[in-house]
Amino acid sequence: MVKNKGFLPSGPSEIPVQRKQMKEIIFSLLPACKDPDPDTGIAFKVDAIIANPPAYGHTHVAEALKVPIHIFFTMPWTPTSEFPHPLSRVKTSAGYRLSYQIVDSMIWLGIRDMINEFRKKKLKLRPVTYLSGAQGSGSDIPHGYIWSPHLVPKPKDWGPKIDVVGFCFLDLASDYVPPEELVKWLEAGDKPIYVGFGSLPVQDPAKMTETIVKALEMTGQRGIINKGWGGLGTLAEPKDSIYVLDNCPHDWLFLQCKAVHHGGAGTTAAGLKAACPTTIVPFFGDQPFWGERVHARGVGPSPIPVDQFTLQKLVDAIKFMLDPEVKEKAVELAKAMESEDGVTGAVRAFLKHLPCKTDENSPPPTHGFLEFLGPVSKCLGCS
Repeated sequence: MVKNKGFLPSGPSEIPVQRKQMKEIIFSLLPACKDPDPDTGIAFKVDAIIANPPAYGHTHVAEALKVPIHIFFTMPWTPTSEFPHPLSRVKTSAGYRLSYQIVDSMIWLGIRDMINEFRKKKLKLRPVTYLSGAQGSGSDIPHGYIWSPHLVPKPKDWGPKIDVVGFCFLDLASDYVPPEELVKWLEAGDKPIYVGFGSLPVQDPAKMTETIVKALEMTGQRGIINKGWGGLGTLAEPKDSIYVLDNCPHDWLFLQCKAVHHGGAGTTAAGLKAACPTTIVPFFGDQPFWGERVHARGVGPSPIPVDQFTLQKLVDAIKFMLDPEVKEKAVELAKAMESEDGVTGAVRAFLKHLPCKTDENSPPPTHGFLEFLGPVSKCLGCS
């Protein structure tokens, strides 16, 4: 996905590898819903399914087992005229809605034989038409999107079965004790620029590190460089103005910084919650989408795709983030997000759409999930 900027293979040699991976995922879904736990042997039978769109076999398993299904995801997968599918390259608004159908159709072409084999051999269901698309009757399934409506409001053309629930946070900072050396370095000067790309590989880490250091020097800024998996931060000689970091919870670190990162949904959320002006350098997938949303909200410059990463673009991006108006907008957005609780929002959305009465033809619910949610569902009005 990193190499190809999305789900679609870049060449014929990669297709068998990707199809094998997809088939393993699809065929693993039925045992996950009804087999005993592989480690403990404890019996399990699913009462409801929560899945994300790229699982693909999820809707078919729900159909076979006659259980409710709810889709949750961190990027849009429901057609809208307000923005394109994040995995598409559509730039004009006239094609936004169509882009969802195009992505769905392209993926469906690659997996439809596996889906029908799965339906016939494992689920004992009739095959589905080749024209139905990867998501089948997805429009009837409730969806919950895990992002802040203050960053991306729910599109006007999404119906009542679609919810935007807010970002979900792990709050890792609550029990994090930073190294004394890092605290002293932070206290010794102005707030730095953080640069890090997490687990994403960088083609030429030495050259990128050199570009980052030069840009910081040209803008008179101190910087924290996160090594990540890409191996950034190897300096010819140590510099007082640069701190090289192994790992650190973003929700703690971003309170001390302005940030340049890859634009993953979780990293973006942590930065915005910390009122951190943000430059996104997208590598693949939904990262360009978050880069555009951050820029549209005025809390960061236009995203810089990693293959267009240059010294001048980084210098311009840092200058953009240093603008006091940008910080004001970041603080305004963070305050709006303070009142959100994505976890509670997701639970509420799930329970709101969960059928409260068991279908007469369905097997009775087993112990476990629904029992666990019983007191919660009564509190939220679904008793």
